[in-house]
Amino acid sequence: MTPTPATTELHATTIGNGAETVVWCHGVFGQGKNFTRVAKDLVATDRDRWRCVLLDLPNHGRSGWTSEISYPQMAASVARSIREHSPDRPVHLLGHSMGGKVAMRTALDFPELLASLVVVDMAPVVSPLNLRFDPLTRAMEALDLSSLRTRTQAEAQMSVGVPDPVIRQFLLQNLRHDVHAPAGHQWHWQMNLDLLASQMDQVAQWPDTRGRHWDGPVLWISGEDSHYVHPEHQAAMAALFPRVQRVRVKNAGHWVHADQPEVFVQVLHRFLENV
Repeated sequence: MTPTPATTELHATTIGNGAETVVWCHGVFGQGKNFTRVAKDLVATDRDRWRCVLLDLPNHGRSGWTSEISYPQMAASVARSIREHSPDRPVHLLGHSMGGKVAMRTALDFPELLASLVVVDMAPVVSPLNLRFDPLTRAMEALDLSSLRTRTQAEAQMSVGVPDPVIRQFLLQNLRHDVHAPAGHQWHWQMNLDLLASQMDQVAQWPDTRGRHWDGPVLWISGEDSHYVHPEHQAAMAALFPRVQRVRVKNAGHWVHADQPEVFVQVLHRFLENV
């Protein structure tokens, strides 16, 4: 038996107090709070049934840092959080992008903890995350934190490397200001930017899971305009998750839940209602 990797304590935000728990895992550079709107909308469909636990994955948000990036380690940390937040009942686990890989690995490594799995715009293959996020990483690393005075200055400096204002704001949510720190040290990145920058290739990988599968119900949501999920990925997904059902959301890219939140919640709610 392969030993379970050391775990990292994960920060969590809880929305609702229903009987069934939905655990949410975000993508690279994200935080659990990115799901706040859609989690609240899901809870509103049945407040007695749903409770949402929004995790900050290792090296992100307010969670602990590690010395390397590993999907088995991240899955073990998520499993630890699941046991803490729902010790007596399996949960519905949802993951987007990198968090989708974490969620899939959690289902394979800790199948007893899950009632269902939802994977959002990610496949169990080597993905182009590094190609898309390497330029964003360089833009954040280039930001001169020592001379920074305002968040507006930070946005102006990053506008050259990250021209899309939506993506720029997404990244800048990780920038923190400590008024009590000495001058020149008041601004810092909350996430472990150095590690993420140096190991983005590991984020793009998918660990070897040949010969393994999980027989529970799986919803696979992708954006019609996204480049992360392709028809040829169907075989790899079905081999690991025989009960997978796929839904493609129109007019949505990689961030399906942000591009089409109402449709996303409708699709998610319909699936969970029938689990």
